[in-house]
Amino acid sequence: MLYKSVLVFLIIVFLSACSQNNSLNKTRYYQFYDQNNILSISNSVAKPTLMISDIHLPGSLNNRGIAMRLNRYQLQNANWHLWSTSPDQMLLSSAESNLVSMKKNWLILTQRARENQIQSNVRFEVKWHINRFNGGLNNDAEISGMWQLYKHHKNGRISLLQQQYFNEHKLLCEDGYIGLVSALESLWLKVNNDFMLALDKLSTHL
Repeated sequence: MLYKSVLVFLIIVFLSACSQNNSLNKTRYYQFYDQNNILSISNSVAKPTLMISDIHLPGSLNNRGIAMRLNRYQLQNANWHLWSTSPDQMLLSSAESNLVSMKKNWLILTQRARENQIQSNVRFEVKWHINRFNGGLNNDAEISGMWQLYKHHKNGRISLLQQQYFNEHKLLCEDGYIGLVSALESLWLKVNNDFMLALDKLSTHL
């Protein structure tokens, strides 16, 4: 009888420990809030076209686990706090949403669009290379990299118009991963806005 009581007690303790571990190890998924906005994009010959190429991140930053900086030389990806999709796809979708909302008089497309569906005679392409997209050491978020703007000419020639580096930081307004994701989203929006301001200046002289 004593043996059975001890066995039942051990089973209860084991199940309780498993329950606590499951609650502690619950995976959480994150995404930028506006990336799934429903956008209306009309194809018009009168609109200049901007193609957003795939966004490139190094392997550690394109991991589903949200990246945190440990020191100047090391990053670590979270085990239980994950992006809902790969960061390159999330940033591409977010950039498309941001740029369309900023520039109504441009036709903004990604490489998912077919070349023969683009009617505009003026066509530009932007390529993004991201080397920081992570939590920083000072309760902040970091994003840095560069963008390259190209022009596609009618004769098939492609020319580089501008290459611009960026390095942005933002203190977290809220502790934890929600605060980090919110700060990274704000930084990406700023980088997108700065790019469009540069594009405006360039396009007026082309």
